[in-house]
Amino acid sequence: MAPESQEQTPIHGLRDLISKTAHKTAVMSSLVAALFAVPASLAHASEMSDINKLMRAGQYAEALTKTDAVLAKHPRDAQLRFTKGLILAEQNRSAEAIAVFTKLTEDFPDLPEPYNNLAVLYAADGQYDKARAALDMAMRTNPTYATALENLGDVYAKLASQAYDKALQIDPGANVPQPKLTLLRSLNGNTTGGTVPRLASAAAAQRDAKAKAEASAAEQQQRAKALAAEKLAQQAAADKAEAEKNAISKATSEKEKAAADKAAAEKAAADKAAADKAAAEKAAADKAAAEKARAEKARAEQLAAEQARAQKAAAEKAAAEQKQKELLAQKDKEQAEKLAREQAARAEKEKAAQAAADKAKADKLAAAEKAKADKLAAAEKAKADKARADKEKAKEQASAEQDKTAVLAALNGWAKAWSDKDVRGYLGHYASDFDTPKGASRKEWAEERRARIEDKGRISVKVSNATVSINGNTATVRYRQIYNSDRLTVDSRKTLIFVKQGNRWLIKQERSGG
Repeated sequence: MAPESQEQTPIHGLRDLISKTAHKTAVMSSLVAALFAVPASLAHASEMSDINKLMRAGQYAEALTKTDAVLAKHPRDAQLRFTKGLILAEQNRSAEAIAVFTKLTEDFPDLPEPYNNLAVLYAADGQYDKARAALDMAMRTNPTYATALENLGDVYAKLASQAYDKALQIDPGANVPQPKLTLLRSLNGNTTGGTVPRLASAAAAQRDAKAKAEASAAEQQQRAKALAAEKLAQQAAADKAEAEKNAISKATSEKEKAAADKAAAEKAAADKAAADKAAAEKAAADKAAAEKARAEKARAEQLAAEQARAQKAAAEKAAAEQKQKELLAQKDKEQAEKLAREQAARAEKEKAAQAAADKAKADKLAAAEKAKADKLAAAEKAKADKARADKEKAKEQASAEQDKTAVLAALNGWAKAWSDKDVRGYLGHYASDFDTPKGASRKEWAEERRARIEDKGRISVKVSNATVSINGNTATVRYRQIYNSDRLTVDSRKTLIFVKQGNRWLIKQERSGG
């Protein structure tokens, strides 16, 4: 195989890379969308839908024509420009696709996806140094971007494999693995930028990728040395055999021929010893590389187990804290109800005692005290009215506290269903007239939420510092929300508007910020 053919990944193979990474690059949740927005104006949803349908059908020429037409109306739309770069890549127009993605990195330097796709196209052209530089830029914009991190590991491995170049000149049949870089299909944006600290799992993954690349480089260098030594030994043996063969052909006496036969035997023995030595060195190199690979695998498995234990402990702690909060809320509710009953009982008892005393006093004073009794009766009536008013007020306060408790229970139930990836329970917390984002239909919004929730390997949603204000059948809840998944961690302030429908409090609106 010619060296130049080993340095190329056919452009038409990018379509397979796109399909393999489609699951990884699903559109992120509305929480991320609230934190990140592409500066350019978005094209109409129907136009983007038409373009995507054409691409899925393989009609790239029509998709490109449609994209250019929409870009004429929205020249700063980053998503449309990104889509145009994908279409050009699918048409094997790598130079034009590189120009599109390069311009995107200049206009929107905080987006990691254009850098990633530049790296894939550079690698396809054998320009691995440029590919590595582009992926370094992607990691600077988002240190936890998993796809760019995985691609960077493949580029490091390919650069290490170039240590085989010298061995390939000796043994063209050597097998050099090709990179499997992933071309991103969706423009999600920089969800962490440089402001959120790098996650421990992402840092560990980056260290593992670099360690594996270094291990691969060391293994390939050892094999290259062994192959070179073996080939040089074979060449030396061949040269020596040719020289001795010429010497034998020129020999004019039986003595010289016998000497030549002896030399040939000695040469064969020396050749066998050299070959055995080269084979032993190659076997030792292979064994060392295999042992190092096993050690790296064991270390990676240990790290994954430790991370799983830490995540499980955090989940158990969060569940215990939530249960404690629910117990405290129930206890407060019971105490409030008991206090209201005691106050009402005391008011009734005092009223009965006072009425009995007033009646006895009125009977004793008789008619002479009638005017005074009437005055006292009026005063008592006012006092009774006040007592009733106080009772009603206490009842209303108790009802308001019950409503607040119910609203907080609905909020926690919504977060739990989200964390459990219970899509049906999660959607059941939304009112039938919920204000969907961007004017989408209820069905479209529900399908989008289902896809985003089920796409995650794990989800944890915690709420804290919640405050509730109620006005009739409408409740406004402001709280702190901590969202964590296998791809993202977001700590933000949220506001939910609940409406009471029947005996349930359901979500009417969602807003970011307090």
